[in-house]
Amino acid sequence: MKLRKAVPAAALLAMTIMVTACGAQGDGQKTGGKAPKQVTMNEQQAIDRAEEIIHQAVDGMSPQPTLERMGNAPVGACIARDDHGPDDRVQVTLVYKLTGVPGSEAQNLVRQARDAWLKQGYKYNTSGEVDWASPFPTVYMRTEPDDFWMDAVTGVMDRAKGEGVASVKVTSPCFLPPAG
Repeated sequence: MKLRKAVPAAALLAMTIMVTACGAQGDGQKTGGKAPKQVTMNEQQAIDRAEEIIHQAVDGMSPQPTLERMGNAPVGACIARDDHGPDDRVQVTLVYKLTGVPGSEAQNLVRQARDAWLKQGYKYNTSGEVDWASPFPTVYMRTEPDDFWMDAVTGVMDRAKGEGVASVKVTSPCFLPPAG
């Protein structure tokens, strides 16, 4: 693949990940009119749980991709401010690009991530209707009862050939950082 094609595709994938992080988490803190759950965890517990969820999706994939971590620090400000929680909360977001497999396998990797998460009992964030006829589907899910949000995304690398790159992302619920 030529660098001219790879750079815009990587930028598109990064934008998709950022937009889905903002959009998916916003509605997720609402609990059907009930008060939001108080989350008690620390940064390491959130990272460990996010890694577990990612490996639940990826470890059984065929062909087996290589996980390439995207982004610098996994801990950032809480982006879900609609539940009137303290403003100093943080959350963990881990994003991995699935590399080392043909671009034509991107859709298949997203489907496998979805299947693995469903097998764990996780739920859709959306209606569950994924347009698998599209060469570049996206799946949005969440864990219960701990409310980690995850998605499997297909970014476009070569639309004419139907080639893409898959990524998985897990975002923790918001939690208070250690006092100090």
